[in-house]
Amino acid sequence: IGCASPIFPGVYSRISSQYEWIRKTTCQHSSLATEGFECNDTDDESSAGFAMSEEDEEEIDESQTYVTLEISLDDQPQEFSWMVSTLAGTSSQMIATVPPGFYSGYTSYTFHHKLLVNDGQFYRISLRDTFGDGLKGYVAVYRGTVPILSHLIMYERLFYDEDRTDFKRIDHAFFTGSVPPNYFSLAITFDKFPKDLWWKLESETDNVILEQRPPGWYNERFELMSIIEPMVVFGPSRLDEVSYRFTIGDSYPCDTDPTQTCGDGICCNYGKGKYQLYAGHPSSNQLLTEGGEYELTDSLIITPPMMETRQLEEGGTESVKNQRHSGW
Repeated sequence: IGCASPIFPGVYSRISSQYEWIRKTTCQHSSLATEGFECNDTDDESSAGFAMSEEDEEEIDESQTYVTLEISLDDQPQEFSWMVSTLAGTSSQMIATVPPGFYSGYTSYTFHHKLLVNDGQFYRISLRDTFGDGLKGYVAVYRGTVPILSHLIMYERLFYDEDRTDFKRIDHAFFTGSVPPNYFSLAITFDKFPKDLWWKLESETDNVILEQRPPGWYNERFELMSIIEPMVVFGPSRLDEVSYRFTIGDSYPCDTDPTQTCGDGICCNYGKGKYQLYAGHPSSNQLLTEGGEYELTDSLIITPPMMETRQLEEGGTESVKNQRHSGW
């Protein structure tokens, strides 16, 4: 991506420090290694991997940690940009940004960006597209420097609609700590078509998506299974100011017109599926809502004080059902 970019910090690597691993890996996997690699002298016992020495590791403050952004681009990479900032009510501080045009020429590439952040804090990541049809790729955020599924804390692959020109921005929030300040629990019992189910939790106050699972996230192995999904939410300092919207849906191509979306919920045509949303762990018995017999979507608004809930009908209209739950 060039050298000494004025808009993004450079990444430098001391290749010589990992020469031994490079040599042994090349000798193991290539039949064209040059004589200079001295492949006959490799030590099999030490060729399984490598570790950085203490001198090579970056020292960071105990209150800080790293997150890794994974950006998978589409065929118009120059249109895409992003920005990460703190999420602290009305005030925010920008942490890193990539402007439109930065990824020009990198069609369908996948980039990894390592960001230094404060541990145990919420951040906003804003994804933007100048044309307005979104990104036909995905963006993921991982805790730490290794992009593996167990470290995933944010995932977005629904920021795309080829028929739109006004889909220019979507915002997520992610939490960098390993111990959440508070959380909801979503208990799901699947029907026979788990790949059709999706859900999303948003902060209406901050206009960000806190957690979501897109259609196809759950594969056939989840058929008729029961699971619990924890969802990180804000701590006591914002308990009385943040409103949440929870939406769960069912989505599959209609039989009569595959270009249209149909849904039949998770109960009861193909199994006794259901969902239950709790404040905290299910053992706390602070049930916010439950259901399963819907068509396309079921939605709920959760507002302070005392966690009042308002059930929404499909299409977003408010029903007469109201409940109150104590804080947790």
